[in-house]
Amino acid sequence: MAGFAPYIMGTHNFIPYMVVVLVTLTATVLIQLGYFLWKLSADGQPKIGGAPAWQVLCALATDWRWMLGFVMTSLGWVLFVQATAMGDISLVQPLMSAGDLLLVILAVVFLKERLLLVEWGGVLMTVLGAVALAWNAEASYVTSFNSMHLQILLGCAMLIGLTLLLTNRWALRPEVSLALVVGLCFGSGAVLTKAMTVAYSGPGQTIMTWAVLIDPLLLAVVLANVFGLILLQAAFQRGRAAVIVPLQLAMANAITVLAGGIIFNEQITPLRTFGIVLILGGTTLLHLKPSTVSQGLA
Repeated sequence: MAGFAPYIMGTHNFIPYMVVVLVTLTATVLIQLGYFLWKLSADGQPKIGGAPAWQVLCALATDWRWMLGFVMTSLGWVLFVQATAMGDISLVQPLMSAGDLLLVILAVVFLKERLLLVEWGGVLMTVLGAVALAWNAEASYVTSFNSMHLQILLGCAMLIGLTLLLTNRWALRPEVSLALVVGLCFGSGAVLTKAMTVAYSGPGQTIMTWAVLIDPLLLAVVLANVFGLILLQAAFQRGRAAVIVPLQLAMANAITVLAGGIIFNEQITPLRTFGIVLILGGTTLLHLKPSTVSQGLA
């Protein structure tokens, strides 16, 4: 009955639970809108690596679509940090993956793309997965975590990532190895974000404080995500989004769910597991046919 608790308990308890879901969904909507604006501005930008750095930076800074996208993604990341402070990372990170659904809607509405039947199946699975996670949502205030388990998990992630990168040049499918490393980076970044917010996740507290800027974990969070973004670009240059996106999402979600259980003592209920599986399956179906948006975001 744990999964039904938000609905059978009083309104006072129901609101905090749903705030976690609403903050997470708002974060992913802002981030995906920012990505979409970056896609729209990409065609008119100098090629990164083929033009001087100053020219690329000037072009980006003077493009209102890119700048608006930057503002949106930045706000989305701030809300993601707040969501991890309020709720379980094993809930927040998979729910963020549902943002792919927004890209599909934007592609259909603005780019006039037509979905295949299998893609509509992906839409349905993603929606059902998000509903399952929302049904299972709960506010959690973690005051401590197992730092040794965190170090072991991140150490294993780094070891696996380095091994994949070192052997990538001989791989028959280099985009597969890169996609897995991207997932390791984004998943580790999410876990580090949760660890960083532990000190600010108590009742009545907020992550919106200047103290976060001097938190030593912030640098690790930034490096993990920046490295992931760079490798994501490299992966898309070598393979299809239909292969890369589901692989990196599966790896990122696997790390966060594992960390939720062994580091932050989160309860991974059957309903939450079912919701995560639905979202992973839905996003995989959505990327079976490479779309203009998915490839452009690479």
